[in-house]
Amino acid sequence: MNPQLYIMKVRPSKDYSTRQSIRIAVIDSDPSKVYPANFICMLPQHVTAAPEDSSVFAKTFGESRIDLAKKLLNAALETEDDLEVKAEIKERLKMLEPKPAWRPKPRY
Repeated sequence: MNPQLYIMKVRPSKDYSTRQSIRIAVIDSDPSKVYPANFICMLPQHVTAAPEDSSVFAKTFGESRIDLAKKLLNAALETEDDLEVKAEIKERLKMLEPKPAWRPKPRY
């Protein structure tokens, strides 16, 4: 399996009153004889390391899901030209960064 990202801009309805969204699918770039065998899953907006993460992405890629998501998003960022898509990719990469541990401020 050779996963890559397929990025789509989707408008939920035909009128232009709704906001356009960006959807990111994980596909297998190895050739397949049967369609849609190259489709693996949608990349969730929030990929977590939590064991209770029940997304298809987490179930498919297991412990390596965070590293794989970063790798795929960074590769897509290098090849993407659309500014809106680049902004979405950067936002998702930012969400994958570890959060610093919260510590209460010392009282003096």
